[in-house]
Amino acid sequence: MHMSKRKLIMSLETVEHALAEFYCNQNVEVHKILLDFQNSEDAWNLVWNMLDTSKPHEIQFFGATTLHIKITKQWLQLKRTDYMLLRDKILDTLIKYYNSTGPSNVINKLCYCLCAYVVRTVPNHWPDAIPQLMETFRNSLSQSSINVSVMILEILMALPDEFGATTLTQTRRNEVRRELQQSSLQVLSIVDSILQSDSLDPIVVHALKCAASWLDIGFDLIKCHQLTDTFISVILNPERSQVCVLLAIDALKSLCTHPRTSVCEATVFEVLSKVIILSDKLFHLEITEKPDIVVEKLFDLFLGIGDQHFRPIVQGLLNDNTRELCTKFFNLYLTCTNAPGYYPVNENYSEKTFTFWFLLQDDLLSNDAGPDNALLTIVKPLYISLTQVLLKKVAYPPNLESWTPDERELFRCYRQDISDTFTYCYFILQSDMLDVLLTIYKQVTCDRETAIAQWQAVEACLYAFTAIAEPLQNHDSHPHIQQLMSSLGSLPYEQIDQKAAIAAMDTIGAYYYWMETHPSYLDLIIPLLMMGLHNSNMFSSASIALRDIAKECRQSITPYNDVILNTAMIALKQVKKLKEELRLMYTIGVILSAMPFPKCKPSLDMFINPSLEVMTSILAIEENTEFIKNRSLLHNRIRVLNSLVSAIDQKHTVYHIIETTTPLLHMTAMKYYISSPEDMLYAVVCEFLKTIVSKLQEDCSLALNVIIEILMIGFRKSPQPAGMILFKEIVIMFGRQETYIPFIKSTYEEICMRVKCMFEQVSPADQFSLGDVMESYLSLQGHIFRKWPFIAVDNPNVDFTFVFKLASEALCANEIFLAKTATFFLTAFISTSREKRSLFKVIEDNGQFLVMKIICIIKGDVVKANLDIMCEVLLMLNKKYSDNLRRWFHDIVTVQNIVLPNVTDDMTSKFFKRVLREKSNKKALQGAVREFSFICRGLIQIDP
Repeated sequence: MHMSKRKLIMSLETVEHALAEFYCNQNVEVHKILLDFQNSEDAWNLVWNMLDTSKPHEIQFFGATTLHIKITKQWLQLKRTDYMLLRDKILDTLIKYYNSTGPSNVINKLCYCLCAYVVRTVPNHWPDAIPQLMETFRNSLSQSSINVSVMILEILMALPDEFGATTLTQTRRNEVRRELQQSSLQVLSIVDSILQSDSLDPIVVHALKCAASWLDIGFDLIKCHQLTDTFISVILNPERSQVCVLLAIDALKSLCTHPRTSVCEATVFEVLSKVIILSDKLFHLEITEKPDIVVEKLFDLFLGIGDQHFRPIVQGLLNDNTRELCTKFFNLYLTCTNAPGYYPVNENYSEKTFTFWFLLQDDLLSNDAGPDNALLTIVKPLYISLTQVLLKKVAYPPNLESWTPDERELFRCYRQDISDTFTYCYFILQSDMLDVLLTIYKQVTCDRETAIAQWQAVEACLYAFTAIAEPLQNHDSHPHIQQLMSSLGSLPYEQIDQKAAIAAMDTIGAYYYWMETHPSYLDLIIPLLMMGLHNSNMFSSASIALRDIAKECRQSITPYNDVILNTAMIALKQVKKLKEELRLMYTIGVILSAMPFPKCKPSLDMFINPSLEVMTSILAIEENTEFIKNRSLLHNRIRVLNSLVSAIDQKHTVYHIIETTTPLLHMTAMKYYISSPEDMLYAVVCEFLKTIVSKLQEDCSLALNVIIEILMIGFRKSPQPAGMILFKEIVIMFGRQETYIPFIKSTYEEICMRVKCMFEQVSPADQFSLGDVMESYLSLQGHIFRKWPFIAVDNPNVDFTFVFKLASEALCANEIFLAKTATFFLTAFISTSREKRSLFKVIEDNGQFLVMKIICIIKGDVVKANLDIMCEVLLMLNKKYSDNLRRWFHDIVTVQNIVLPNVTDDMTSKFFKRVLREKSNKKALQGAVREFSFICRGLIQIDP
């Protein structure tokens, strides 16, 4: 760690000048100089000059930051003989800064440097590190005893944080954790004595932070549970600041919820019996203008206890000695759910209980709880109360319009969480819950005036019925649903708040499956839905309900087809939003599917002609500027037709549509496709044709030529993903039919040629800007090689070297789906190549290029998410080309001298041998690659 004096001064001047320039102007080149310095071995020596207390603050902090980086990320640069010297320098520098009251951020960073050193060296190179540290600082600090206590606590507090932030091998992590746990009792005893003394708030704050950090490391609850009383005394002490109270609650939570506490159940109940005293202030809360942070923290404490000690608390209900205590906990959770006011404006506690209610019902039902189960009997009244509480909490506030957009969004998500919790309640209560809901619903809808005045309660009940519709589907029919459906017709839809009317439509839609077994209720339901289609507020919910009922009740709904189609025709003229038009057109498609083609043709034409007329008028426009204005309208009309076709199962009906639309689509292709890989008009046409192909299947053969022609008109202007997705569908469906093989092969050749031409026109650095094209192209190639390889193999007009290299590049993409698609193709290509000479030569000549990309992924040039994906390619290479792989590894690392960071030659050699052994076990290969890559990336530190 020593260098010549002259070189030190010169290097120091360079770094200081660069640092000054960086603070004035954050130049990229200057930033690179500073990073290079931090990565250099010289930095180990220069930081001490930078940490001279006479240096400017910015230089001191940069020096401390650099030292922390060196210890945490570049420890392997340091020789073992320099360990003790480094420790002494850190201690001397830190003591100097403490005694001179140096900048707090520099002191803080030096504390973390010292802690990082401890994590690196205990216990092998520095046994008894923590006791020695405390003794050293007591003897060396010249300030008052108060400040000395604060400083020692700061260092102790940083140590668990640094341990948690450092990436270590599991063996090393366990070793360090054991060393820290051996010192935890001593540290916590110091904290306990400080908290029990009449210390000032600043010292109490540091002591509580330190306690929380060390409790997270692990401790012996039997020896430390007396800390419970200490923390509670701080929380209940009215003279302590709110900061102290909040930190004491955090520390108490760490004590009560650490996983190690579960091993001593008797002590746990002893601790819980003390903690429950803090619940007294939670049972009588009042509405506040804003959530109370202390109340929130206390609820967090008890919910954390419920999560960690869930089983003992639940089973404690069956034990006479613990039943009263456990019942208090359950009542406390219900009280938290029932927090006064509206979430999130007045309170933000209630939503935190939803996980507990899920865990409780899941636990009860997973343990074969039958009707005679004692726990279920105890808990059922609790869930009845919970249902009633949730009905209150889910209700809309009277002043929702005055809330901010963020508050309204949080409330929407909150209602969804309550919807899930209603489901949990049903799993426990079954028909008892329906009794509760129906009783309350009848009370608030007993007459029109009551329903209008209490619309929030009406909406809440309907919302609850909607929430439990799905689980009800798996049980026998309940008479409650018949009563509910019968009552929906009497709601005053015109006078009641629209939120309640919408909820009624949602409820009808949620029980679509029930209509199939109770078709007589369609006489009541269909008119309600038709009314909803005429109401702009109710339209969305009504159209969703109609769609689902039409799909489920295809035969039962037939008598109502005419009224539905006539109402839909009127409603379509009033619809403003495209997504609602698409949904209604899908429903129309479902209705038409139930009608034979000759009979449904007039109705079909009635619905498609408006779109065809709009398309015809737009395509007649000659002036380009005017057409561009209407381009999106043409796009939308094709989407509407696609939505209709996607719902139709009658092939004659679909064929009629393709006959009618093909001339317009061909004209669209000839006149208005543009040379862009993101032509939305081309994409929507291809999506429409893909739907046609999937519906007609082999009956599509008569239209296949014109479909491919429309596809290729746009593809010749610019290769696009939509075209390749459509062609992939065609290949999968018609690839084996002799009649179409020549046509498909020639189209495949042209697609390959045009994609190659496209990528040759962009630089390698810009290839990933065409990631969607790359992904769809490789997906097409992968499916062909897996399903119909004869289309591609031995084709002299396709450059498979280009395809192979493109896939190798894509393997390194940051977009995970592109990397997966590349793997999909490469594994298929490599697997097929052994039997085909032309493909074998591609691998033989370019396999090293692929392996180079694999090594780039391993050594950290690519995001680590690609590691497991890439292993599939590596495994396939090893199966089919093991000898070549061995040679390629050797050439890349030895001949080309590619440097793998943070690993020795011996480690690299062992890794390659381990990879070459794994020819079938993908999981073992992934583990080996992941561990080696993490070492290369510096995510796992090892001793040299």
